[in-house]
Amino acid sequence: MIRRIFISFFVGIFAATSALALTDPEPNPFADILDGEQIVEATVTESSAEILSVANSDGESFAGRMEAISKYRDGGGPAAAEEFFAGDAVRILVDAENVILAAQNSNLLLCDQTFYGWVREPSENKFTLETIEGEQFEVLIGATTQFRDENSKRLFGYSPLAENVVKIHGVVNTNVGKIFTETFGTYISLLDEDALAPFLEEVAERKAEEVAAIAAKLAEQIFDDVPPEDEYFFAINFVANEEIARGHDDGTFAPDAAINRAELTKILVETKYSEELDAFELPAESCFSDVPLDAWFAPFVCFAKENAIISGYPDGEFRPANSVNLAEAITILVQSFGFSVEENSDAEWFAPFVERARSLAILPENFGEPAGNLSRGKMAELVMRALKYTRGELVDYLENLILENENDENEE
Repeated sequence: MIRRIFISFFVGIFAATSALALTDPEPNPFADILDGEQIVEATVTESSAEILSVANSDGESFAGRMEAISKYRDGGGPAAAEEFFAGDAVRILVDAENVILAAQNSNLLLCDQTFYGWVREPSENKFTLETIEGEQFEVLIGATTQFRDENSKRLFGYSPLAENVVKIHGVVNTNVGKIFTETFGTYISLLDEDALAPFLEEVAERKAEEVAAIAAKLAEQIFDDVPPEDEYFFAINFVANEEIARGHDDGTFAPDAAINRAELTKILVETKYSEELDAFELPAESCFSDVPLDAWFAPFVCFAKENAIISGYPDGEFRPANSVNLAEAITILVQSFGFSVEENSDAEWFAPFVERARSLAILPENFGEPAGNLSRGKMAELVMRALKYTRGELVDYLENLILENENDENEE
C-alpha cells in the first residue's frame, strides 16, 4: 500500500516574498515504505561529509553513510550536499538494521526565500549577510552559484564585496543561520542604483520608526519619583528600557539612594556579559570569604573576579553591602567594558580609570569628587553613556544634550 506523507513548510520569522513550486527530480523515498523499514523523527547528533548520525527522543541512535543517504524533502527534491548540522530536526527512513536510507532536514526551508541586506566579511566561498532587520546569516557560495545583475545578466568570476547591497534567494537552515546558494538554480542579484533606492528608503523608514518609538518610550515617566525634570530622567528611563536596572515594587526608582558593590557588579556584568554569564558555573568554593555561594549576587561577583573585573580587598573580602564611591564605580565600569587604560604608578590607584572615563566622555564633569558616593541616578548615567559609546551613539547624544540645554536657556 502506497503511503504518502506531506509536510507543511514553516516559514515563521522569515518573510518570503514569493513561493516557487519546485519539482521532484527524484522519486520520494518516503512514499513507498518496504517491510522492515520505518520513519523516525530525530535530531542530528553528528554530521560530516561521510557520516550522518541522529538520535530520537527515546535515545535510540541511527546512522548512515552520507553517500548512500537520499537527502530529500517532500516537494523540494534532494537537499544540498552535507546540509546537516548538529541540532537539526530531521525525519529519517531507516531499515531493519537502523541504517539511515533517507533523511529530510526540517530546518531547511526550500521555498524561495528572499533576503535584502549588506555583505559583510566576504571570502571566496562565503560571506555574512546582514539583513534590514539586523539579522545575520552566513551565506555559503557553491560552485554552481549564479551571480546576476538586475537585468539577469550573469556575472562570471564575480564575488560579493564588503558593503555590497544584495538580494538573495536561497535555501535556509534555521538551526544554524546559514543560507545555501549552490542548488536549485538559486542566485544573487546585485542591486543597481535605481533598484537600490527603494531598499534604502525602506531601511531609512524602519530606522526612523525605531528611533521615534524609542524616543517616545524614553520620554514617558516610568517611575513615580523620577519626573521629566529630574537630572537623570533620560538615563534612568534608558537603563529601565534596556532592562539593565529595575525599580522597586512600589513604582519608585530611588534615584538619590546609594548603590552597593553587589548591586553595581550585577548591573555591569549583566550589561556586558549576559551570554557568557548564562554558561558560567560557580566555583566549588566561594570567590570571596564574605560572598556565600547561595547569595543572589554570588554568580555576578565570582564571574567578575574570574574575568579580572574586580579584585576585592587585601583581606580576602568583597564587602558586597558597602556603598560604592565614584572611584570604585568608574574602575569597575572601565574594566568591565574593557576600555584600555594607561598605567601610572605615581597616581592614585583609581586615577587612570577616572581619566579614561573622562576622555571618552563617559564621566560627566559635574559628578563630583572620586570619594563621593554613587547614587542610583548617577549609576544610570554612567552605564547609559558607556553603552552609547560602544554603540557609536555617544557623540550624537552629547550634541543633542547641548542643543537642548541651549534651547532651555533661550526659553528662560
